Amino acid sequence: MGSRVLLFYRRKKRGFKRRVDRFLSRLTMHNRMITEAYYREKNLDIGLLRRGIYLLLLCLASVVGKVYHHRAAPQERRDYTNRIYVLAPESRRHKHVSYTAMAKKMLLCDVVSFDVFDTLLLRPFDNPRTVFYLVGEKLHCPSFTRYRILAEKQARQEAMEKTGFNEVSLLDIYQKMQRYVAFDIRRAIELEEETELSILQANPYMKQLYETALNLGKTVIAVSDMYLPTEVIERALHKNGYTQISNVFISQECGFSKRSGKLFPYVREQMGEEKRYLHIGDNFAADVRKAREAGFEVQQYRNVNQLGNPHRCADLTALIGSAYRGIVNNRLCCGAYRENQYFEYGYTYAGFYVLGYCVWIHERVKAKGIEKLLFLSRDGDILQKVYQKLYPEEKTDYVYWSRAAATRLTAGYFRNEFFLRYIKYKISKKITMQQMLAAMELPQMQPFLSEDGFLPGTVLTKENYEDIVAVFLANWQVVEEAYASSYQAAQLYYSEKLKGVRSAAAVDVGWAASGVSALKVLVEDLWRMDCKIYGFVSGANYLHDQNIIEAPLTNGDIESYMFSQQKNRELKRQHRVGQLYSVFIEMMLASPSPSFMQYELDATGAPAFRFDLPETEGYEMIQELQRGILQFVDDYTSAFQNYPYLYRISGEDAYHVCRFIISRPDYFRNLFGDYPVNRAVGTSSYEMETLEQLMDREYQN
Repeated sequence: MGSRVLLFYRRKKRGFKRRVDRFLSRLTMHNRMITEAYYREKNLDIGLLRRGIYLLLLCLASVVGKVYHHRAAPQERRDYTNRIYVLAPESRRHKHVSYTAMAKKMLLCDVVSFDVFDTLLLRPFDNPRTVFYLVGEKLHCPSFTRYRILAEKQARQEAMEKTGFNEVSLLDIYQKMQRYVAFDIRRAIELEEETELSILQANPYMKQLYETALNLGKTVIAVSDMYLPTEVIERALHKNGYTQISNVFISQECGFSKRSGKLFPYVREQMGEEKRYLHIGDNFAADVRKAREAGFEVQQYRNVNQLGNPHRCADLTALIGSAYRGIVNNRLCCGAYRENQYFEYGYTYAGFYVLGYCVWIHERVKAKGIEKLLFLSRDGDILQKVYQKLYPEEKTDYVYWSRAAATRLTAGYFRNEFFLRYIKYKISKKITMQQMLAAMELPQMQPFLSEDGFLPGTVLTKENYEDIVAVFLANWQVVEEAYASSYQAAQLYYSEKLKGVRSAAAVDVGWAASGVSALKVLVEDLWRMDCKIYGFVSGANYLHDQNIIEAPLTNGDIESYMFSQQKNRELKRQHRVGQLYSVFIEMMLASPSPSFMQYELDATGAPAFRFDLPETEGYEMIQELQRGILQFVDDYTSAFQNYPYLYRISGEDAYHVCRFIISRPDYFRNLFGDYPVNRAVGTSSYEMETLEQLMDREYQN
């Protein structure tokens, strides 16, 4: 009796520990920082109580936004705790005063005063000092940014000691720079002015307010604390459409600043004490408090980067990261646009990855002398659109391709892949021989299976798997005859696509490069076309065999943009396939078109195509996603058209932005929970599951 009680107690204890472990594991899935920190420190020898306390502290750290961990850099900590908007579009959450309300305020004044930088004009960077990287590159001075910041600090300190004001000119700053780098001062000043002029762009929200003020007959002026000369700022304003500003007051030329509280009284003195003034600017201390003290009506315009950066990926390289955050902040936080979440998903995350991937592909095409690019459907849809936008002179083609088509076309070469995808991977579904053959479109194999005792109603199991494979191998000519017309149609299709082409590259998302490998075998070995096939994938990480494409990665036939066994291996380790990271990245390249099924021959003997049922319920959201991607590419390339090297987004930066969002499953559950997905070859459309069902199943596993 005692032994039974003890056994019962032990079972209950084990069951309780399993339930607690399951509960703790679910808690960790909501935040990537918690997931990584918990499992990194997890030790089965540590009791549940201590592990629970550690998890609780991690959750608290995530909530308050501060994570102190000896293994995480500040940027990494920010990525762990920076928040994303899950339930509503970000562009609708940042509140700015409406145009109507601002017009009412303008009616009560005579002069409308605007701050210039971060108000009328925006830089495509989240930090104005990033501009110094561009100037330093022109001067061939690697340490320019550090010297430039230090020289400005010293110049302002000296001005404060001499005059009581810390306002300085560019000449003052560059004279201090001579202590560090002895370049030509006049040329350096011209380069900085030229650089600022080349990147400054109009704030669309402020442009509307500016035009409203003019339409109301108000006098418009600009007031700024800035070291640039008035002439340069006026040129920047005129270039961006602010052509009717009557006066520009700049601190370094007036001798005192807004922040000191002396520039606004000077403006009143120059423009007329009796007039009523409204000032609009982003800095609370300088543009709100000091202007109000001088008798101005004020309206603060919240800085786009202060609004946006708490929701951005921070762990990026200094120059590209600042450009990415600046572009996104300028669009989503300026107040001029009200977008939907699907557009914002494409603009904020997918656009950066797609742009970087396409520019990387272009560089590899030039390096390898590739004559034509084949973008494989459906992931290649948006990739080709962006690539053609960037490089319209290059030869590209969007070609129909799928795992199902590749499996059948190469069945005679990659036999085991055929058996795995159509038979072994269906064992868990408990399908019958009739269902299995229907998916394979091989009903003519039933008599041969029946001879060996596998009747139409026989269920597929682990035990009979090898015997079923043996029947197929013994009667392989039946498979070849059934797929012969599809094989012929595919050969005709690619013969036309690759006519006169000696080298081509297939572009896909990843992960085992199975599509690239199958196409390479068909073109080079089975069809014997005089064309070498290369492959580009965004990431290489195959769950079942990490070394599956090691040889082609080594010899350069296949290359990966973000990570592989040979490149950015730490990123590859962080890519959690079991948490659907690959699926979420594939969602970034979704296409509003049905899945391609098979090649066929039409009545005239020409190649034709068979598609799956259209997933029309998801097309509208995918069209918005693609619109966001294309808009990001337009905004980014327009902002940096004079600096094309900023298009070179490293694979590591692209993946960090992707991972910033794919590590938030609740975001995808909210946006794409009802989107239909089909992860298996030979599965009928009516058996497809939604992304939410897939997430529930995979996360439970």
